[in-house]
Amino acid sequence: MKLVGMIKDRFKSISHTWIRFPIVFVLLFIMAVYASISIETNSDQSAKIYALILGVFLSTAMTFGFEKRSNSLVWLAFSQAAAVGLAAAYYFLVLGSYTGSVVDVLRIVILSFALLFVSLWVPCLRWKTDFNDFFMTFFKAFFTTAFFIAIFWGGISLVLSAVDQLLFKLHETLFGHVAVWIWVFIAPMLFLSLIPVFGGTQEDKAKQEHLARIPGFFKVLLSYILIPLTALYTLVLLAYLVKTFVGGDPGDLLRPLILAYCIVVIVLYVLVSNVDNKVSQLFRMIFPKLMVLIALYQVVNLIIKIPGEGIVYGRYFVILFGIFSIAAGILMSLLPLKKNVILAIVLTGFALVSVTPPVDAFTISTNSQLGILDRVLTSNSMIKDGSVVPNKDLSEKDRGIITVAMQYLYDVKETDRVPGVSAKFELYNDFEKTFGFSPYYDAVYVDQPVTSFYYILDASKPVEINSYEYMMTVQAGNYDKKNRDEVVASVTDQGKTYNAAIVVKGDQIDIQLRDDSGSTILTASVNALVDSISQNAAVNQKEQLSPELMTFDVAGTGASMRIIFQNASKDESTSNTSYNATMLLLIKIG
Repeated sequence: MKLVGMIKDRFKSISHTWIRFPIVFVLLFIMAVYASISIETNSDQSAKIYALILGVFLSTAMTFGFEKRSNSLVWLAFSQAAAVGLAAAYYFLVLGSYTGSVVDVLRIVILSFALLFVSLWVPCLRWKTDFNDFFMTFFKAFFTTAFFIAIFWGGISLVLSAVDQLLFKLHETLFGHVAVWIWVFIAPMLFLSLIPVFGGTQEDKAKQEHLARIPGFFKVLLSYILIPLTALYTLVLLAYLVKTFVGGDPGDLLRPLILAYCIVVIVLYVLVSNVDNKVSQLFRMIFPKLMVLIALYQVVNLIIKIPGEGIVYGRYFVILFGIFSIAAGILMSLLPLKKNVILAIVLTGFALVSVTPPVDAFTISTNSQLGILDRVLTSNSMIKDGSVVPNKDLSEKDRGIITVAMQYLYDVKETDRVPGVSAKFELYNDFEKTFGFSPYYDAVYVDQPVTSFYYILDASKPVEINSYEYMMTVQAGNYDKKNRDEVVASVTDQGKTYNAAIVVKGDQIDIQLRDDSGSTILTASVNALVDSISQNAAVNQKEQLSPELMTFDVAGTGASMRIIFQNASKDESTSNTSYNATMLLLIKIG
């Protein structure tokens, strides 16, 4: 009976949520309809769905800002009309020219994120509610919703699977429709039903206090598991930080580590603000200051790289969040815990700055890549009469810079800003005829310089085998960086067995031919052969090479080998070099 009562209370709470957030309910319903249409017809409804997502967050923020005012119906109508109007304006003015660019998606994500934080701090300022309590309520509501909805969705999916397997076949899109309506329509309403009403009755205030209460097990989890784990993570991070001062950070591994670290410290700081024990006190005293130092390193390290490598939106966001982390660490060190709401307000401001022209991530990063591209093209005399002049004689570095810049501009749909390049530019079809070389030739990434080569044998041309007696296909690579000595093929000649082995030691790959006593009678370096192919390819400006350029003869004691590369690749960065190849081995004994 207790379970039945809980279910009744939850349905009652959800029904009240529909009354409290009527426009959110309507917008979620329409969003689910469009998502189902997209599944059923395989049509792109992304622009409409993005506008509806923005409308949901706008409507929610407006509700928190204007509910429980005098003349509440007037304020409700006014605020919700404003939310719907702003979402509609965004759809027609911004998404009207939707092209599927990642920029459109990121703008919606960031705006929704900013509005979410507005929904967190507006009630705190308006009703003098403790931000730490409300954040705990929000945190618990999120995970409670995820837990119950995951079980509900999993159960429904299992029942449908059983029907599909045991009784009769269901339509293949049914599972997609079920997921959409559960996660898009039901889940948000359940989540909002767990958010208390502020400024309401005594019952509402009691519910607010109950939802903000920290469960005992969660206090233990925070104090004696999550904080110690964060401390260990900090020690590893500081040790790696010291290591990079000595040897550099060629893999750029610190960026995701520091980003995750700052997020964890800030969230944990707010969650333990109302936990009063020695562990949480030490955490609040020490870790904000450590975060400032670590985030400062991140920001300085990335800013130093901008003059040479430019900036892309990913780097912009990391720098901006690093600056916020520095500001947050200082605020956490100076302000009392009751003022944590300022962190949410500051973060909202940073989020809005990142999508507000002309200082937004996309404008600045696009201008940065255009500037770098223009510098390289101009220095190589590739701009003439407002158009790009192809040039196949560029250095590998300049090819890489042009490739990366055009890849970025292509991703953000800004290629028409390059002189003489149209908006219909297709990277993989038009790049070579525009710039004079293939975009695959030198893939140098802005965040981690990596030179990549890939060559393939021209199968339309014959391969000479001469008097070689045995043929086998082998594959060799050192991507996993594991040392090994592996026999890959064996031949028997005049009663004696000869083994072909691939030997990997560090970056070095060798092919060895051994006699029946195990002695090596022939050795060929795969690295040296692939490097030779690379040099020949650089001269011929091709990736598909003739058999003459992919064939090598190696002589040994009482045996000879012809190595014909079917394909070969090389990935070279400042930290390591990886080789991979598939080869035909022709062997002659005697």
